[in-house]
Amino acid sequence: MCIEDLHTEKEIFMSSTYVVIVLCIVVALLILMVGKLKFHAILALLIATITLGILVGTPLEKIPSTLNSGFGSTCTSVALVIFLGSLLGLILSETGAIVKLTTSLVDFCGKKRVLWAIGTSACILGIPVFPDTVSLLTIPLCTNLAQQTGISMMAFAAVIQVSIVTSSLVPPTPGPVAGAATLGLSLGEAIPWGILVSIPGLIATVLYASTLKNEHVELNASFLNQEDTKDKITMSLIRAILPIIVPVLLIVGQTVTGVLLPGTIFASVMNFIGAPLSALIIGCFLAVFLQVKEWWKREDVRNDWISKAVIDCAGPVFITALGGSLAAFIKSAGVAETLANLVVSAHIPGIFVPMLIGILIRIVTGSNTLAVTTSAALCQPMLETLGVSTLAAYLAMCSGGIAFSHANSSGFWLTCSLSNLDFKQGLRSVGGSTLIGGLACCAMTLVLYFTGII
Repeated sequence: MCIEDLHTEKEIFMSSTYVVIVLCIVVALLILMVGKLKFHAILALLIATITLGILVGTPLEKIPSTLNSGFGSTCTSVALVIFLGSLLGLILSETGAIVKLTTSLVDFCGKKRVLWAIGTSACILGIPVFPDTVSLLTIPLCTNLAQQTGISMMAFAAVIQVSIVTSSLVPPTPGPVAGAATLGLSLGEAIPWGILVSIPGLIATVLYASTLKNEHVELNASFLNQEDTKDKITMSLIRAILPIIVPVLLIVGQTVTGVLLPGTIFASVMNFIGAPLSALIIGCFLAVFLQVKEWWKREDVRNDWISKAVIDCAGPVFITALGGSLAAFIKSAGVAETLANLVVSAHIPGIFVPMLIGILIRIVTGSNTLAVTTSAALCQPMLETLGVSTLAAYLAMCSGGIAFSHANSSGFWLTCSLSNLDFKQGLRSVGGSTLIGGLACCAMTLVLYFTGII
């Protein structure tokens, strides 16, 4: 081998090594700021993104424009969808639809299968509602069920975590919306496949929760002996669940009709009403019309709920859009291609890259939204080289973003405090269930990938 070839190989090696070091520094910086220094995720992402831009050699004068370009293009595709998803979840919370759905499933399944009822309810509610809200509204009901059935609150706290499974895999919650938008995957594909991969997560979580049902926990007395909540909810189950089901069916229907009936009038109509924006608007209006009496007379419905939804979605929108800025720097510098070539040359199956990144960021930062958003930004430019489809990458990073919740997660402490669990009990309950559920979804994704289905 000639000296010139040796120099060339050394330059390539140094280039690849530098890229890996830069990415490690940026990810470590992000994890340090969010996990250790308790920076807000928005500020941490902004600093990490600018740092990446500088380290990969982006001309300083181009950093602001690249940052704004990535932020704006991502915000354009996800901001309204995230807002409407937040609004729909808020309406379901305020009207009591969440409690109605949960109590109806408990009545249907019976107290012997109450964990399956709560798990199924949390699975459905996790699609439009933030997991913290699901915990906040269902734990008082579960506390009374624990008193009636003798099942430990460790089991109930564990099974409620199924909401994290669907909120990580199924739009319109922010994480999957951001992941799908960054990867260029339509929500019409993301929703049905996300639901499919969620099923093993539901089953595994409930089975794990069942192993905790005999653990002794003192019940939260403030939730006991309250007036039966379900007596206050006069709406039917259909009215409670339709605003969740209809948008999902419309979004999936848009994709199906586009394939089966292209160019028809029906397909054109479905392209309009089945667009995520239109479908979620329909869902929000359905929720108000079906669940709120004389809504036009209520100031809180016409104004206050909107204002609260805007506040609730602001953080996720900014985190998502900054993920787009991070992706813009990665693309412009060719970082992803270099890293992808390293993975390919090491003969590592590409599907593990988005999955492991999702798991790492979730464990260290405690945020499934940040895990999915950052994974999508890092992995999207390298998918072609890795030989991984956008759908496979989406399911991998979203599944990885589930596992696992522990002391650095606000949701962990919320569930533990409401359920009256100490740290060790919470780690076994909340931490164990999110770990088991996340690994089950990862396993399902790997089965679909290695069998050639996705």
